[in-house]
Amino acid sequence: MSDMTMNALDFLVQFAAGALSFWYAANFLRADFESRRGAMLRWSALYALVQFGVSALTEDWKPYERFFAVVPQIVLLFLLSGAFFEKDKFRQMFVAASFASGWDILRFAVSPLAHAALGAWGPAWAWAVNEAVARGVAAETVLFLMQMTNDAALLLVVAGCRVVQIGLLALCLRGIVRFFPPKDYALQFHESLFLLFPCAVALVIDLTVRMLALSADNSALMLVYDRVPETLLLLPLASLLLLGMVVSSVALFRGLVQAKDEEQKRLLLEQSVAGVHREVEELQGVYADLKGLRHDLRNHIASLAAYVRRIAPSGDTELSAYLGQMTDAVARLDFADDTGHPIIDVIVHQARRDAEKKGVAFIADFHYPKDGRLDIYDVSVILSNALTNAAEAASREISIRSYEKGRLFFIEAANDFTGMLTWDEAGELPVTGKPDKALHGMGLMNIRRCAQKYKGEINIQIIEENGQKRFLLTVMLYEKETGES
Repeated sequence: MSDMTMNALDFLVQFAAGALSFWYAANFLRADFESRRGAMLRWSALYALVQFGVSALTEDWKPYERFFAVVPQIVLLFLLSGAFFEKDKFRQMFVAASFASGWDILRFAVSPLAHAALGAWGPAWAWAVNEAVARGVAAETVLFLMQMTNDAALLLVVAGCRVVQIGLLALCLRGIVRFFPPKDYALQFHESLFLLFPCAVALVIDLTVRMLALSADNSALMLVYDRVPETLLLLPLASLLLLGMVVSSVALFRGLVQAKDEEQKRLLLEQSVAGVHREVEELQGVYADLKGLRHDLRNHIASLAAYVRRIAPSGDTELSAYLGQMTDAVARLDFADDTGHPIIDVIVHQARRDAEKKGVAFIADFHYPKDGRLDIYDVSVILSNALTNAAEAASREISIRSYEKGRLFFIEAANDFTGMLTWDEAGELPVTGKPDKALHGMGLMNIRRCAQKYKGEINIQIIEENGQKRFLLTVMLYEKETGES
């Protein structure tokens, strides 16, 4: 097979690898280009040209040609990712190292395939040649057919192995993409090292094995397969295990990130619950004082009104007006909602006042279970977070209601909203649009945690009516029997 054909095939393979590396980088980094297709073509062409040139320069630098090919590949991928995407050096380093290590180590997975294919072709080719000679085919024709068939077979074997190599690499990269944290997660230096070490191990082992193979009488890897047939199985297995180690390290890292995130959320929830506990104790005292104050003030106002009527039968207009204002002021101390628990009364009353200040209608039909089987602190966390989120988004109406079905207790909070919602990766909960995600966006998570304490769950529906969008949050709680754990 001519050098031109091999060079053309190598360029096409590098172009395909470049396209795969662009897709891979796009899953880690934020785009900094207008046209994705145009950017991918430019990336792939640059990658193929540079890789083709480096391969041609380092071809005769044995036994270190693989080292001098891998390092430029990593540098090239790092520079390309910085040029086509928003810069994030830790993510760029991982993209470059993981892709280069996967591409290089998979040569061990496909070279035994090439060895087996060429080994099977040898006897078939010899049989064909003998058959042609036996049938009296001219020597010149036999030589020509031998050359043509050999070139075609070699081309098919090399192309097939490259397709397998790219396919296996794509599967590996897909696994890494699946487990890697989302783009908004900022990698730290020590986390980057944790992810880079398995890639470095794979590259070092790959280079070490190749140098050992070349050191044996300066022989090629194919001859090592003949001398030690076990390597036909062991080397592909080792390469796949090394790739599995890279993917597993990413999966482990994802688990650690999620565990850390869950721990932060748990601490925030505990702080929120502790704050509610303190507020509940204070509010219970305030509520009791208000009830007594309302009762005493009404009695005082009634006594003053009776005294005024006795000393001034004809009535004192100014004093009567003053007493009327006092009566109205006392009436404002009365809560419009009687939910069955003073703490819930205060939460709903405060939400109603905030809605009135904002010019938003507030509808409440909430009743705390009379048997008290639900912890008031958990119900307070649910209501506080639900009403806070509703107040931030609503411009026309907020509603809160509760109802029971058997031992199930339901809380529904609804509000109108405009704009679009952004959902988390699982598509279960909306995420905050505020820049500081560590301090915001915890409301729905806290509500879900409280619901899960009662073997319950939350459900979110987006309802569109007459061109208006409505956010409906339903919280289901399972009321435990007395003594049930």
